[in-house]
Amino acid sequence: MGTIVLHAGMGKAGSSSIQKWLGQNADSLRGLGICILVARVETADRELPRGRGVVLTEYQRGDASATSNNEIAKAYQHPDPESHEELFARPPTLRSWAVESLLEQLDAAATRNRVVVISAEVLQHSFWGVDRGFLAGLEDLGCKHRVHVAYYVRPQHTALEASWRQWGFRSELRPARYIAAQSNQLHYFDTWTSISQVAPSVSFEPRPFRSDLLDLGDPSADFARRFLGLLDPPSDTTPIWANRGLPLELVNALRSAPPGRFWLSPVDSGRMLNSMKRLFVDLNVAETEETSMSRRLLQAHCHETFEPGNSRLIEAMGWKTDAFVPDVSCRSGGRTDLDALDGLWESRASGVELEALYSALEHAISSESKVTQAERTFGKTSGRAERRKESAQRRMEKAQRRCDELKAELAAVRSSWSFKLSDSANRLIVARARAGARALRASCGRATRKQP
Repeated sequence: MGTIVLHAGMGKAGSSSIQKWLGQNADSLRGLGICILVARVETADRELPRGRGVVLTEYQRGDASATSNNEIAKAYQHPDPESHEELFARPPTLRSWAVESLLEQLDAAATRNRVVVISAEVLQHSFWGVDRGFLAGLEDLGCKHRVHVAYYVRPQHTALEASWRQWGFRSELRPARYIAAQSNQLHYFDTWTSISQVAPSVSFEPRPFRSDLLDLGDPSADFARRFLGLLDPPSDTTPIWANRGLPLELVNALRSAPPGRFWLSPVDSGRMLNSMKRLFVDLNVAETEETSMSRRLLQAHCHETFEPGNSRLIEAMGWKTDAFVPDVSCRSGGRTDLDALDGLWESRASGVELEALYSALEHAISSESKVTQAERTFGKTSGRAERRKESAQRRMEKAQRRCDELKAELAAVRSSWSFKLSDSANRLIVARARAGARALRASCGRATRKQP
């Protein structure tokens, strides 16, 4: 019996930090009996033939993106929704062939290793959407191994804003409709209750993505302690804000960008968006009055909608806090109206100002791309030179080791009884040959002198 740890997100709740930490510390974790798994999905346009599906292999250092396991998304069956709202009303489910191959290989890996870990943020859909086919298989696996699910949850008001800043501003939905659609997956207490009923043998533990509630205030350290049992985890940790979103004011201005100018689709994480994140990672934008008001409005809505369930989860999990989404006053009475977000998250800039911003962004991204490419080229060139140097050093060390081996073998031969006997015999033969030669020369000399 082994231990299986599934890190299933959620999105924008420290997944990138945990995945980066796993990759950086894979070698030291392997020495502790902890195996990091990477998933590859073999797909086809038609139904997959028997024997194909999810393939799990052990993580190898150097594949920077492998620990995220985004390929598992290919194994999900989407309900072909007509709208974004319908997508989150009917979440995707894992295909039967993927469930079978994934769980079968997890079983085999847990039989061979003390602990196996797979981190795949996309698996969150199978938990908040209560994917009964996957959960039934996971329950069977839990009867043979210890199965732990790490499920990091973020206070709903910050989770919804982070989702808007990452994906929502690129969708066709206005803010209020996007927030309402995304809210379906954020009822954490309901998710925990459903998983406990459907898969009771599985240890499903929501963890609060809030620095004051995480062990050592960091998601990677919290994951190492809570799910890997490492009280003193390797010190190579990553910042809590890895993969931080763009500023709210900027994404709201980008909503008016022409289609295809900065991204190809709402879920596209292309080069230009990644460049923007690198450019603005340390940018501190002064909070406008509209931004401040929108955040109070969103927090008040989330307190009304989610805090009753949050309170029950806090009590069940023993979190040391009074509220996950604290109450905030931003209205005169009645229920919070999210429609106000549509105006508050609308850019106040004119068309000319927006075009100037887009042009400046394109220029900055182009310059940043050239610098990055130059750094990458220099890194490859210096890397090749360094590898050639290391190869020559290894060959020289190998030759030196062979020379030392030959010297040792020669010393061993010279110290042997047979070598000493042979050496004495050779010395005697040489001495006798030299004496015979001298005698022959002397005889020849005498004979020559006696001649008339």
